[in-house]
Amino acid sequence: MTFSTIVRKNFLYNAKKYLSLYFVNSLTVAILFMFGSLLYNPDVLRQVGDTTLYGIVRFALVGVVLFSFVFITYSNLSFLKYRSKEFGMYITLGMTTKNLIKMLFLENVGIFAVSLASGLVTGGVFGKLFFMGLNQILIANPISFELNGSSLLLSSGIFLIVFSGNFVFNMLYLRKISIVEVLQAAKKKEMGKSSVVMGSLAILVFAASLFLLPQLMLGKLFDEATLIIIILIVLTMVTPYVIFGTLISVVKSVMKHFKKTYNNNLIVMSNLSHRFLSYKTTMYIVSLLMAGALFFIGMTYAMYATTDENNERDHPFDVMFVESNRYNQMDDGEIRSLLTKQGSTVELTETLEILQIPEFRDYGGSWVLWDTHAAIISEGNYNRHMGTSYSLPPSQALFARVHQENREYAVPDTVLAVMDPELIGEGLRDNGSKDDLMRALEGYPVTDYKSGNVKVVSEPYINNVQTANSYFGHALVVDDIIYEQIKAAAAESQVIKAHLVKGDIREAGFQALVQALRERNGFDSSYWGSSSQQDQYLTDDERTPLEALRPIYKDEQLKNQLESNGTIFFIIIFLGSLFAIASGVVLYHKVLSDIDDHKDSLLSLKRIGVTRKEIIGIVSKELAVTFFLPSIFGVGLGLYYFYVLFSNQNLVGQLVEKAALVASLFLVLQVVFYFVSRRKYVSELGKYL
Repeated sequence: MTFSTIVRKNFLYNAKKYLSLYFVNSLTVAILFMFGSLLYNPDVLRQVGDTTLYGIVRFALVGVVLFSFVFITYSNLSFLKYRSKEFGMYITLGMTTKNLIKMLFLENVGIFAVSLASGLVTGGVFGKLFFMGLNQILIANPISFELNGSSLLLSSGIFLIVFSGNFVFNMLYLRKISIVEVLQAAKKKEMGKSSVVMGSLAILVFAASLFLLPQLMLGKLFDEATLIIIILIVLTMVTPYVIFGTLISVVKSVMKHFKKTYNNNLIVMSNLSHRFLSYKTTMYIVSLLMAGALFFIGMTYAMYATTDENNERDHPFDVMFVESNRYNQMDDGEIRSLLTKQGSTVELTETLEILQIPEFRDYGGSWVLWDTHAAIISEGNYNRHMGTSYSLPPSQALFARVHQENREYAVPDTVLAVMDPELIGEGLRDNGSKDDLMRALEGYPVTDYKSGNVKVVSEPYINNVQTANSYFGHALVVDDIIYEQIKAAAAESQVIKAHLVKGDIREAGFQALVQALRERNGFDSSYWGSSSQQDQYLTDDERTPLEALRPIYKDEQLKNQLESNGTIFFIIIFLGSLFAIASGVVLYHKVLSDIDDHKDSLLSLKRIGVTRKEIIGIVSKELAVTFFLPSIFGVGLGLYYFYVLFSNQNLVGQLVEKAALVASLFLVLQVVFYFVSRRKYVSELGKYL
């Protein structure tokens, strides 16, 4: 029999063994090709440009490349271990290392060629579907799917580099392999001991960390606890490794107190003890993959799914624009008339006067410039606007904010200075004592508020909007007398009016308002083209403030947020799905490569009279625990960190519900991997049972 005949027969006989490796490689090529088609798509480059969003896409490429390397390398290592007995047989029959390397080279060339071809085809098909799904969200600016040479070179090049690196490792592995090592590897059980005390301690530390972390994040225990928070995060990430290695021992020690349950599961628990010791690293990796996938996909999906709710919260008024001493001068009657003529229904028009002056705050003894255009509102104007009845003495103030947060917030000691923001030099921007600050502000009218005299309230008094030079979303409400004193000293340009409109405002009405204000301001048609146009002029000192005066339309903001969140969601779900798939494949390969390690113990059960059906039942329980424990643990950890991240928001309940939906899909995916692995495992054992 010639060498080529041996290679051909071996490949055909073990074709099923190569399917998983082929699947991994083909999937990797498809993923790289799909991501390349997004990264180098002309529509994406044209619409997004060199912005933060495109930066996210480019940064995500690093994640995809790392995933490809780890995914293929791990699969390759598992497959080598799975074939170690086969290699030992060839060596026993007289095949040299050179022959093995040649055989492996031919196999790898075949797998590489088939994986590359099928991966590119699959990537093209699913890439088209991916962009179709993306365009369901990006309705106004759809992105067409195009096959381009850059994505082809990216996917092929990275795959070739990773695949070549793994083949070099295979060569080194085969050069060091020996019959003795193969036989020892075939019999090795990866035995070890696990400490019940260590496991119990790890569980207690893990539980305590989970309990304390959100308390510290919300400031319920300490005001400043950054170091403690970091330590708790590290503990929640590290202790699971110890828990996986000792969990069965801890469970067994508890189950011994329940004799009947313990005796009924004695064999399963004994086998799981050995399996958990050898699988603890794999299970730990799987749990982290699942946690990371759920955290990122859940976060972006929740952000996308609650875009409407967030937009309603951020924009209590349907239209808002700012009137200065030079621009956007229009009274409420004109606004109502313009909108109603275009079919809009106006329920309310309000005008809220605001002062914008520099504000300094005390943070831990260091006084810093908090805002050059801090919003100041008089108590009387605020009460009339919101229908409230606050009565503030001169020494007290309200810190009104649109966002409602769960964490208690105390406004630090505050100093308001009536001065031109352009005159703020480095001496005022640098941290220093209050005496230093007051010396620097000598000659300017100042108003001082102590921390305990500022009450925080969350009320929808204005739209939560960030423009090029101002933030509208919180303001300091002060006594009327204090307000008039500040206003008398302030420049005319520091007094603005926020026009706020509620109702069923149509697009035609909003555009009519924009056009009327544009003409009144003397702007040509190049101004105020869209809500995102001001981003194009962030470096233009003259144009930026004028673009920032464009009226804000709630429906337009919703559309922009849907497109932005939708794009990020599709990118992150792409990466998260890789982690979810990888978690199942990692366990699949681990189970597949360790069949021989567990074969002897199961055959021993057969010799003592355990039936085939009972053995399959034992195997099913073991695999179920092995697959679902790290998956459930990882999903739970991902949901927990998701909750911790958003615990300060009042929409945290809705956000967690959305993430829980993603978690259920992940678990369904793991169920599929479990049944595929179980079928393969039982099929392999069927040769011996």
